[in-house]
Amino acid sequence: MPATLNHNVNLQHINRNMQIHFSNTSTQIEKASSGMRINRSSDDPAGLALANGIHSDIYAMAEGSRNIQQSIQMLQVAEGALSQITEMVQRMKSLATQSASSTYSDTNRPGANAEFQALKNEIDRIAEFTTYNGMHLLDSADEYTIQAGASEASNDVSRIAIGDMRAMGPELSLDSVTVDTLENSQDAIDRLETALLSITSKRNHIGAFQNRLGLSVETTANITASMLATESDVRSADIAQTLSSLTSSQIMMQTAGSLASEADIDIDRILSLLQQ
Repeated sequence: MPATLNHNVNLQHINRNMQIHFSNTSTQIEKASSGMRINRSSDDPAGLALANGIHSDIYAMAEGSRNIQQSIQMLQVAEGALSQITEMVQRMKSLATQSASSTYSDTNRPGANAEFQALKNEIDRIAEFTTYNGMHLLDSADEYTIQAGASEASNDVSRIAIGDMRAMGPELSLDSVTVDTLENSQDAIDRLETALLSITSKRNHIGAFQNRLGLSVETTANITASMLATESDVRSADIAQTLSSLTSSQIMMQTAGSLASEADIDIDRILSLLQQ
């Protein structure tokens, strides 16, 4: 194609290619520097949406893991209080067993009953003041919800209700129990045995729930690690491929630059001839 002074098509084509390769070179340099394949939405809109969705789930999983850890701590507080209550009910049963014997002196029963009632009051105090983060754990039938995952699906939500563990509450039903007489003491033994069974059942339930939460922590950690790897795969650049593309773009840009120089030289030669 002959060169013209007013419209050098070859030079325009070369310049356009230079701009394209310059843009590609800049993009590859950015990817190589950041280590990220996606630095802006235009790099890969679908990939960015996928990565952001995964990142959101990872954040939710992290929050769920913290919820689980806090729930385990909460249950440990409740278990510690129930352990104390167990010891007190066992002492109350010992007093009732002593007082239920015909060989036990009537003059000793008022003292035994005074200790018995004091233990009931202490059980109520422990139940009423056992709290975690402002929540009362042992003096109501409230159910506690634990959000363990990234959704409201049933397998991401756990619930537990410990119950009202006061002496006056429905779980122990010891409010009217006394050891001030032989008959009352004999009746108290059965009531206290039932109360101990109820406490043991609650503690077993808490223990099983703690074990389940412990497994949830491990599962959540494994899922989070997998999701982090997936997000990294989506976002991260293949450095070898990026460097190869960078080298190719640089070579093409240099080649285009050389061609542009030659095109300029051709124009200069024509101008020189016209001036002779």
